[in-house]
Amino acid sequence: MQNVKDIILKQVKSEGRVDSDAIAAICDISRQAAHQHLRELVKSQRLLKIGKTRGSYYVLFSKKEAIKLKKEEQKYRLKLKNKKLQEDYVYDRIVYAIPLLKRLQKNTQDITRYAFTEMLNNAIEHSGSEYIDIKLSISSDAVSFEVVDKGIGIFKHIQKKFKLSDEYDALTEILKGKKTTIPSKHTGEGIFFTSKAADVFKIESEKIGLIIDNKADDIFTEEIKQRKGTKISFQINKKTKKDINTIFAQYTDSDYKFNKTRVTVKLYHKNVEYTSRSQARRLVMGLNKFKAVILDFNQVKTIGQGFADEIFRVFRINNPETMIDPINCCKAVEFMIKRAKNR
Repeated sequence: MQNVKDIILKQVKSEGRVDSDAIAAICDISRQAAHQHLRELVKSQRLLKIGKTRGSYYVLFSKKEAIKLKKEEQKYRLKLKNKKLQEDYVYDRIVYAIPLLKRLQKNTQDITRYAFTEMLNNAIEHSGSEYIDIKLSISSDAVSFEVVDKGIGIFKHIQKKFKLSDEYDALTEILKGKKTTIPSKHTGEGIFFTSKAADVFKIESEKIGLIIDNKADDIFTEEIKQRKGTKISFQINKKTKKDINTIFAQYTDSDYKFNKTRVTVKLYHKNVEYTSRSQARRLVMGLNKFKAVILDFNQVKTIGQGFADEIFRVFRINNPETMIDPINCCKAVEFMIKRAKNR
């Protein structure tokens, strides 16, 4: 039986180019698995990736084309000692080093500055890392950056601070927003809004990689090689139509308070179903801080009676000022929610 990489190379030779969605369909594998095979073929210089956004595709490797792409890209790397660092000064230093940043359309500039300074500030304030590595690059179609520290690790830090059962529960808390280990200095909004502004946003820590793909409207995790500290990756199209103020407005009220959140109902452990009250309590923990909560049940096939009752009856009784709006429910989930609400 042909292996996946052989099928990919045969497809590229036949069609001239492929993308991850096409490979996933042809090989009957997940998009994540397709990405992994394509990355390995790029690393071994058998394929060349064109573009960095969701519209990217792959062609057979050409040294001439690889050199051309490298010339089109501007990069800036810096190793920073985490002592009296100021994130805005660091960003201004990058702008001076990469003049192309100043020539981007204004909404892209605004998003990039906001996201970079928020993520660098998180590393400065929370990681406890002696050094922080940064990289920002502009390619033919995208702006991307990385912030890497060697500190405690974001998932482990949240887990310990709030006495959660494991790092996957910490991951869920981070996605809600308003979760911070230093409430006197931070609101916990930075990661939430940065993840919404990105085309692709990724957090890697310990053995967990959390990927938020806003182009595909998907959130998923992957197992990674053990990583000390935290690596944040951010990517956005240079010609994005997004606007940072519009993104804020989706989740704030007329007084500019962060009062609305969207939580994807997804248990990131393998072979676990949504049945128990304890699972539901973990999911809604902290959501009483918001006036409006959107619970996205996309790809959830069923939920248990206790799970539904805890969220849609018990939580509602105890927190009448918080409105919960379930979306993307299949008929089975919809039935259990209606049953809980009507009790």
